[in-house]
Amino acid sequence: HFVIRADIPGVSPEDIDITMEQGVLTIKGERKHESEEEKEGYHRIEREHGTFMRRFALPENFDAGQVTATSKDGVVELTLPMLSY
Repeated sequence: HFVIRADIPGVSPEDIDITMEQGVLTIKGERKHESEEEKEGYHRIEREHGTFMRRFALPENFDAGQVTATSKDGVVELTLPMLSY
């Protein structure tokens, strides 16, 4: 089997989209973060946004119907089993 691990800290699993089309696996999502600090004399708000996408061409001999995905501590792990003949 193949295992793909993607470090995606600070992104909720609901904000990650995993698709497979014509032998290409795509992992994409959007990182959104806002922090606010208020002290005497100033008030600061920072907003960080950004999208990401990674694509992987996969071999033909894996079982697309048995792919599993898990997410823990900012790491998404995909397991792609090989077809058995």
